[in-house]
Amino acid sequence: IEAKAQEIIAEARAKGQKIIVLAGRPYHIDPEINHGIHKLIASLGFAVITEDSVAMKVDTPPLDVLNQWTYHSRLYRAAEYVCENDDMQLVQLVSFGCGIDAVTTDEVRAILEEKGKLYTQLKIDEITNLGAAKIRLRSLAAALEEKEASANAEKKMDKEAM
Repeated sequence: IEAKAQEIIAEARAKGQKIIVLAGRPYHIDPEINHGIHKLIASLGFAVITEDSVAMKVDTPPLDVLNQWTYHSRLYRAAEYVCENDDMQLVQLVSFGCGIDAVTTDEVRAILEEKGKLYTQLKIDEITNLGAAKIRLRSLAAALEEKEASANAEKKMDKEAM
């Protein structure tokens, strides 16, 4: 999984494509549960990799919660990894039937936002169509474009001021 993710990352970077680290609980891999969200993300022009494919590349960041489960540790490390890569964002799949997701979502949001990343969460408990998920993902894409345009305009102004 890690080797395949590195291939996808290299290919995406060669194309100038943004990368989404899709984070979900192990049972979210079931197509009946995830509703093909990875395909939807790819259809919006993103490369998609999973949190377990990059989590081992960094140490667990400082946390404000008790970190006692393997999945949560992996999730927090994946968020930290995303923060270290300008071309990556994290999308977290959550099922609020699992009460602990309330804790992990707050912590992942804090890790990402502290370092200027956007936090996107998709609740997939009871969805039957992807309309709401598509809107959230399109909003993420638009926000990234706006953020990039703003950064480019700022760089241009800095150059002109010199």
